Amino acid sequence: MLLVGTAALPFGYYTPLRWVVMVAALTAGCGSTAGTAVPVTTPPLVARPLVERELDGLLLSPEQVNATMGSAAMTVLSAQATMSDNSATMAPPDCLVIDGAAEAAVYAGSGFWAEREQSMNDGDKFTHYLKQAVVLFPTQDKAQEFFSASAGQWPACKQYEHTQSQTQWSVGPITNARDTLSALSTQQEAAAPGWACGRALAHKNNVIIDINTCSANPADTAVQIADQIGTNVAARW
Repeated sequence: MLLVGTAALPFGYYTPLRWVVMVAALTAGCGSTAGTAVPVTTPPLVARPLVERELDGLLLSPEQVNATMGSAAMTVLSAQATMSDNSATMAPPDCLVIDGAAEAAVYAGSGFWAEREQSMNDGDKFTHYLKQAVVLFPTQDKAQEFFSASAGQWPACKQYEHTQSQTQWSVGPITNARDTLSALSTQQEAAAPGWACGRALAHKNNVIIDINTCSANPADTAVQIADQIGTNVAARW
C-alpha cells in the first residue's frame, strides 16, 4: 500500500502514466512553482558561398535583356570564361574601371576564382549592346573588399578616350546605393541619336556582378540587369 493524503491505494494501481501524474500532483502540492520558459534565439541564416558551376545560370537570357533594354533582337555574340584586357586602348588607364566590365587589369590581384560573361547586341547595325559578367570570389568578404576598392576608384575618372577609335567620353555622377555602383558615360560628338553606356557593379554574396549597357539612352538598364542577376544569386541560397 502507498498512502496518498489519507487514502491507501494498492501498489498495482500505479501504472507508469499514473506515477507521472501522481508525482506532478505531489510536487505541485509541495508549493513549487512552474519553471519559466527560456526563449530560444535562432541565429540568422548565412548564405552559403556559390560555386563555379552555378555561374552560367546567373546570367540573363536574350529575352530578359530585350525586355529590360527595349530591344527585340538581342543575341549572344560571345560567351567566355576568361576576362578581356583592353587596357592598352584606354587613356587614362585608370578609367578602365568605369569603361569596361570584367576587365583583366581591373581584377588583377583581387583574388577572384572564376568568371562567366556574355556580350550581346541586336544586329549588324546594332542600337543596343550588353556585356554581362559574374565574377566568383572565395568568400563574401573578398567580394566586399573588391567592391569597396572599386567604390574608391570610380570617382577618380571624369573623362577618357578610347585611343583605338579616338572617341571621347564624359562620365556622369556616380551612385553607390544598395551594394551597387552605377554611372553613365556619354560619347561626345556621337552621331544622332547619340550613344552612351551605363555601368553597374554590384556585390551579392561571394559574387561581383559587372554590367555594361549601351544605347542612345541606356538610362538605368545596367542597374536593372544587375538587380535581376542579383535575384538569381540570392535564389541559390
